Amino acid sequence: MKQLFTLAVVLLITTVTIAQNNLFSNISTTDQYTEYRSVVDNDNDGVYEIRDRQFVVKFKLKTLSTGEGYSISAIVDKGSAKGKTSTIDVVEGNFSCKGYPYESVIRDKSKKDGIVAIGDYVFFLKGISTDGTSYTSIDDVYIKEGASANNSGKQKKAVKKKKFSFKDKLQKLKSGTIGSANYGSEHKDLQSQNLRKLITDYLVAMKAKQDARTSKEKQSDKNILNAKEAIVLKAKETKDAAKAKRDAEWAEAKRYNDSIKATPEHQDLERRKRQNEANYQSRNGGTQGKVTIYNKTGKDIYIYQDGSRNGTRINVNSSTKVDCSSNYTYKFDSNSGGSGSRCYSANSSCGRSVTVN
Repeated sequence: MKQLFTLAVVLLITTVTIAQNNLFSNISTTDQYTEYRSVVDNDNDGVYEIRDRQFVVKFKLKTLSTGEGYSISAIVDKGSAKGKTSTIDVVEGNFSCKGYPYESVIRDKSKKDGIVAIGDYVFFLKGISTDGTSYTSIDDVYIKEGASANNSGKQKKAVKKKKFSFKDKLQKLKSGTIGSANYGSEHKDLQSQNLRKLITDYLVAMKAKQDARTSKEKQSDKNILNAKEAIVLKAKETKDAAKAKRDAEWAEAKRYNDSIKATPEHQDLERRKRQNEANYQSRNGGTQGKVTIYNKTGKDIYIYQDGSRNGTRINVNSSTKVDCSSNYTYKFDSNSGGSGSRCYSANSSCGRSVTVN
């Protein structure tokens, strides 16, 4: 009986560990996390110096109806910036996540940056490899309140304390980097670990699980893709519907305007407007009271208005506008006698043009 109970406990622990091994299961939505903006491994030995404490946040997750997580929001939970939110969304944003139900990374499609959650920690990584098993640096980290190194899924190993020469200490003192600020036990626990090994081992283990997935498990990746396609299709349908609505409104407005224009009252109004405009132009020397005479004779000509002895010169291939209510004749030589040749009859082409050939 005791053996059966022990076996049941082992199975329960194993199940819980596996259930919490993917990205979305690793992130708590009820606990607070503290953000640290500077995570640096100056000696490239896997042990990072974690500094620059920033916001205290809570995470909010979204999942599809089929269970796959697709959105992570970090919401500031304390201070003057409380409520400020930053979100990454695989379905609606420019991010990708695959390998469900053993997803390990959400990454930016246009960059090699992404998010990994291991135990009580959420890491923002830079330079993630194409296969998702390595990275170049840690941009920042979120540490869950009450976190301990053993909750990361790895037993904490003792890390040899770094020794600095007098010269090293003097240089670090000048730069203000010697020692670590007292950020509490959670921070101390994480800073005592070899994070490069912790994160790399996790990524490699998750990649092995992803590669060994069954066909049924791989359906989860398709569910995410289908959700993205549904969003794109909905956006297109919304755009098309908006265009159809605008087109219908324009068509209705045109139909109404055309019906108004077809009434005798409107047509009479337009006729009177045209007549008024013509009268105005005639009185004020506008284009309706003018005729344009083009000279295409091949020579310069002089045109004369009835009753006038002063001619107006029109160079070859040029034109001029004159009062359309008079008769006009033309000559090639302004000093020659006679009345010349008729080129325009009064009121015959007001607002238009005539050509002298």
